[in-house]
Amino acid sequence: MKNQGFKDKQIILKQLFMLFDRFSEEMERACEEGCAACCTRNVTLTSLEAKHILDGLNSDEKDFVSNRVANEHHKNRLIPKTTINELAKICMNGEEPPEEFGDPLWGECPLLSNQRCMIYDLRPLACRVMISKKRCNVTGFAEIDEYMVTLSNLFMQYLEHVDNGGYFGNLSDILLLEADNKKYGLANLSENLLVNKPIEMLMVPPEHREKIAKIINAIQKI
Repeated sequence: MKNQGFKDKQIILKQLFMLFDRFSEEMERACEEGCAACCTRNVTLTSLEAKHILDGLNSDEKDFVSNRVANEHHKNRLIPKTTINELAKICMNGEEPPEEFGDPLWGECPLLSNQRCMIYDLRPLACRVMISKKRCNVTGFAEIDEYMVTLSNLFMQYLEHVDNGGYFGNLSDILLLEADNKKYGLANLSENLLVNKPIEMLMVPPEHREKIAKIINAIQKI
């Protein structure tokens, strides 16, 4: 994928979402509306996705969402230490990745209301790829198929690649950065964010390479 303007990136983002939905349809899932055990304040996204969310809201909705996130911003949340393409490079070099820590007990996503996502149609890829074979509120954790993990990583890597040079981080930090962060009295939000990197290596294990090849081909045609 070549460097694109913002409007082109938005088009690519929507196409990536559509492709992921298409290629993940066959996956066994227990997820359904109202099942929100995995919707914690540890959701991450790219700046491209944050702009996509804000651009999809009207003025009142944008203010409501931004205010809600700002009111919860002081609470504990995952602050990622690597992007997925940085992680791939670390693995490629045989190095030990830094330990990420995000406790689900820190609380639910600030955009969750009565077990419903307030921006469901605009939700980021990190939410879309969370497909569990069993209900998380029963088992206490998501049970994700190994191929589903590979598929998720693939789309996350390409999304970061498209937003190369943009930001990656916690939903709360990036949404407020892309909104009017000065309005909320929050400074230096970018200190908690990472810069997106291009793909150097895809994280596809040998056992999934044949099956994933057609999906890579479809993505590269975007």
